[in-house]
Amino acid sequence: MHRTEHVMAAILSVLAIAPATDVAAQTYPNKLIRVIVPRAPGGGSDIIGRVLAPGMQKKLGQTFLIENHPDAAAVIGAELTARAAPDGYTVFLADNAFYQNPAIIKKLPYDAVKEFSGVTMLAQSPVILVVGAPVPAKDLKSLIQHAKTNAGKLTYGSGGIGASTHLAGVLFNRAAGVDIVHIPFKSSGQALESLLGNHVTMQFGGISSARAQIDAGRIRAIAVTGRKRDPSVPTVPTFEESGVSGVDVMSIWGIHAPAGTPLAVRRVLRDALVEVMRTPDVNSRLAEAGYDVSGSTPEEHDAETRRLVAFWIDLASRVAISAD
Repeated sequence: MHRTEHVMAAILSVLAIAPATDVAAQTYPNKLIRVIVPRAPGGGSDIIGRVLAPGMQKKLGQTFLIENHPDAAAVIGAELTARAAPDGYTVFLADNAFYQNPAIIKKLPYDAVKEFSGVTMLAQSPVILVVGAPVPAKDLKSLIQHAKTNAGKLTYGSGGIGASTHLAGVLFNRAAGVDIVHIPFKSSGQALESLLGNHVTMQFGGISSARAQIDAGRIRAIAVTGRKRDPSVPTVPTFEESGVSGVDVMSIWGIHAPAGTPLAVRRVLRDALVEVMRTPDVNSRLAEAGYDVSGSTPEEHDAETRRLVAFWIDLASRVAISAD
């Protein structure tokens, strides 16, 4: 009898939780949803959030509010989300830094795996290398020669420490045997502004923020990461195609909720995001900006997060990658 009582108690506890979870999903959302973006306006993270916001508001009937909380390492926004109530009304729009920070920052104020629950991987996009007008190089080969002639004098801007745009520069320096100095900004948009003002020599950035300036002829695109050319900038060769292997980092974006956010609630949010991303007008805007839409389930996104964090920790143990 004693064992039977324990089994019945366990069953009853599960049954007691399940209806509450279902009710939460049925009534979600009934108020504004805060989307914490750890980058300043104008970068890839901010752009994808603002492209999705109108459709999400229409789909869910509640404001999908983009809140920018920028810092060079994208830590402030993540910590703010981790400390929020796990009810689905505060979510985090992560970029590469979220998955890489555990490997490069010794004392993070949160645990990227234990204190977050996945909603969905939104999209990925190549990193593009662009140079300012004063740079004489027209292709990657001549840029490498220019960098070697001016060792330690050239600079590249990125969207922040740990961002894909930072890591692309690290990998390029190693692969090409050059010494281009890293200058981190709070977003790719700010790095682009510095490039346009000739305060940095070049930039590793997102296609979404750089394309208009490329089309206007104010900056020149040199190469993109990835295994094949990106359809949004079809004339720009890949690093591999240009003779430099190993610069294969991609920009990625995902949505996370605080740990403990009910799976049913996360599924509601994920399904809405995927539906909005796949509507013809939004999908077209994202594709033109260089985003390749994903749409994993919450369970898949949790697994992706564990894999990515482990990958970067392992890489950092073998290659010198730091927040310095």
